[in-house]
Amino acid sequence: MPRIKRTLIILLCAYVMTASASAPPDEADIYLQIKQNIGTFGAVYREINHRYVDNIDPEEFIKAGIEGMLGTLDPYTVFLDDEQADDLHIMTAGKYGGVGIEIGIRGKDKVLTVISPIEDTPAQRLGIRPGDKIIEIDGLSTAGFTTSDAANHLRGEAGTTVEIKIDRIGVDEPITFTLERAVIKVKDVTFTGIIEEGVGYIKLARFSRNAGSEVQKAILELKSEGMTGLILDLRHNPGGLLPAAVEVAQNFIEKGEEIVSTQGRDAKDTRHYNSLRDPICADIPIIVLVDEGSASASEIVSGALQDLDRAVVVGKTTFGKGLVQTLVDFRDGRSLKITTARYYTPSGRLIQKLDYFDDEDKIILKPQENLENPNLEERYLTKSGRLVYGGGGIMPDVEVSMPELDNYETEIIRGGFLYDFAVGYLEKHPDVHSVDESPEIITDFNEYLQEKDFRFQTDIEDAVEELKAIANEDTSVSEDIQACLDQLETALETERPNYINLHQDFISDGLNREIAGLQEGRAGRILASLDNDTQLQAALKLLKDMETYGHILANSEQTLGNAE
Repeated sequence: MPRIKRTLIILLCAYVMTASASAPPDEADIYLQIKQNIGTFGAVYREINHRYVDNIDPEEFIKAGIEGMLGTLDPYTVFLDDEQADDLHIMTAGKYGGVGIEIGIRGKDKVLTVISPIEDTPAQRLGIRPGDKIIEIDGLSTAGFTTSDAANHLRGEAGTTVEIKIDRIGVDEPITFTLERAVIKVKDVTFTGIIEEGVGYIKLARFSRNAGSEVQKAILELKSEGMTGLILDLRHNPGGLLPAAVEVAQNFIEKGEEIVSTQGRDAKDTRHYNSLRDPICADIPIIVLVDEGSASASEIVSGALQDLDRAVVVGKTTFGKGLVQTLVDFRDGRSLKITTARYYTPSGRLIQKLDYFDDEDKIILKPQENLENPNLEERYLTKSGRLVYGGGGIMPDVEVSMPELDNYETEIIRGGFLYDFAVGYLEKHPDVHSVDESPEIITDFNEYLQEKDFRFQTDIEDAVEELKAIANEDTSVSEDIQACLDQLETALETERPNYINLHQDFISDGLNREIAGLQEGRAGRILASLDNDTQLQAALKLLKDMETYGHILANSEQTLGNAE
């Protein structure tokens, strides 16, 4: 019997026997069923392993079985291999062994690129810069690497070394660095600053163990600089640890107020998380920015601040993940992330979106336990009596969309042309910091697109081109029809707009972001994007209009009774 199979069955049977011995009488049947079904699983495994026409990889076969079983549950209950489990442990610990580089895949050729070195780390101390292209790690080419691949090679025990080779803007030959790994603290707050007179801005990217203390430090720093209003940006923040969300919220919420509650399988398992200390930001007006990428812990914080009328939420409705996961570690380094509870905001809202409960083809529950969605789409009241909704993320108090990209803009970004051009441009003009300093850059960018043979075609142009190709191969198509297609193609070309002129603002803004990012890293890119960030500009406008801000938070007319 293969070792992994024997170990799995022994562990599961031991668990079943232990649980059965201590289980109440009404649960004994459940554990008996588990034991019987484990036996069936083992029998199927034994027969496949013994009789199947090809040899079976025992580890992969067991893994497929586990994943198939978990696939019948919610999408957040998953079996993690060593590398995936390591990422969660890093978030839990708030630190890891590495060199301190924030990396991404950039440009048309999808090159592994330094977004920004982390402050006070080996990478920063040795002079790694934003825009450096990592072409080798320990002699291994990074062509085709994902960011996860690179992280696996760059991380390691503190005190060990790793060698990287980079291509740098303005340098002809690759540069080799030997970096000694150190303990790197995960940075959750990726930007802090006064972005307009009196208005502080905190960008929180995730909720690891350090999130609460980092936000606290950022608030104190901004208050020392004269902050009179705060924008907390949780957009694209996928969440993280529930305790970290509580720690972040405590910075703004009065001591004793409930921040979130969780409920497991039984109502008796409900836990309430209240603020345990006085806030350091009790009176300053707050705007919380959210979008469709704000999830989990982001929704705990934004939901609590909204329910307690502590902040105005601006942006788009959040993702809708109201489930709590627990990590169970196994001896072989792998882990099981299992959904153990649902969380509720102070008003009682369940934020989990509908599709988790409605997908009956996937979720396997005992019939009598099937949920009837008692909280979904129900209406709740905030502390001051404002109406809010449950069952689909956090709906903003002020809904603001970001401009949607048209097809031309999408193709420019997808091709990596803005980034690649900015890299080449800075090699020749290292002192340029924005398009305003060099207006001819737009003309240069147009020439660059022509050199790269980039030609944008509309859907109708693509359709005509396809029809012509079909007509040329089909002998039954008359010359008159072919001539009509030629005329249509000519007419479309004659009326073809100057896309560069039509999209000059988009190109200028994009190049400014890329240039700033290459020169100043993430902070530079954020600052360069503020003027054209419609959601952030709406937040700034609201912080200048305290009458409207106060009216939103004290709108007692919008009550549950009136809504009906």
